[in-house]
Amino acid sequence: MIFVAAGAAFLYLAIVAGGLHGPVRAIKVVPALTFAAMLYPSHPVAAGGMVFSAAGDAFLLDKERFLLPGIGAFLLAHLLFVPAFLQASGQWPAVPVVIGLAAVAAVALYFMRPKKPVLKVAVPIYALTLVAMAAAATTLGPLGAAGGLTFLVSDCTLSYRLFRKDFPGGDLIVMITYYGALAMMALAM
Repeated sequence: MIFVAAGAAFLYLAIVAGGLHGPVRAIKVVPALTFAAMLYPSHPVAAGGMVFSAAGDAFLLDKERFLLPGIGAFLLAHLLFVPAFLQASGQWPAVPVVIGLAAVAAVALYFMRPKKPVLKVAVPIYALTLVAMAAAATTLGPLGAAGGLTFLVSDCTLSYRLFRKDFPGGDLIVMITYYGALAMMALAM
């Protein structure tokens, strides 16, 4: 319950901070909140992760002003997903999986280095947490593994667009992979 409440408070702050305006933009948070409702009360920690994901969605509607709080919200979501996935599966990810995901993240970080000093610290911390979440998701079976890997693809695409070069259709790729990842992880639970 505390994780859902904390996530809801963070979502509220994202909305109040100006990250969410109007009914059309509000739709962006609906999928994550729907998955939170689906997971609660049987998986409250994972549900909290979904609410923090919704808060991240709200903050990233204005990436210029709220990129760091958006990264923070998703960081908290991943920090909740890791123990939720491990508890649900009752097992640890395979070492080769962890090494492979860490290698992918290292290559992505090498090519997508942010220029702002604060992001030079925040992005690698986030990437490490994302790898931990994706590795933990692999313990949920094929659907969970697909969800974790798809989230990694989504975030790598978003990072490329933010820190290297934007490209046509980028938003669509990010959102399809992101919502697909959330759906697969929620269903795997």
